[in-house]
Amino acid sequence: MPKRMAYRILCTLVCTLVFISIAAAHEVRISERAKVGNGPELEQGTYRVEVEKNQDSAEVLFFQGGELIVTAPAILTKEAVKCDNTEIHSEEVDGERVITKIWLQGWKESLVFKQDTPKAE
Repeated sequence: MPKRMAYRILCTLVCTLVFISIAAAHEVRISERAKVGNGPELEQGTYRVEVEKNQDSAEVLFFQGGELIVTAPAILTKEAVKCDNTEIHSEEVDGERVITKIWLQGWKESLVFKQDTPKAE
């Protein structure tokens, strides 16, 4: 009997951890090819985004079809309210679309991606 109970507790714990990890992932749709800050470029499509937090910074991982496509550093910025729907902010820089910020649904923090700043000559 004790082995059976221990097995049930272990199974419950594993299932809980799996559900928590799935809940931590968010789906993001990129409508057109864009760079993530001053980092790598993403093609148009739907990505699963996971965030690894480290104090005030984060590493953002973009997955497609279960495969890691891109990782990019981001700065966590506090927002006044929780986000109702995932928002992707981008701008045109030197003829390229650049993602500057992603605010994930249900979060009170947004992910801000660093951009190259033009050098004065």
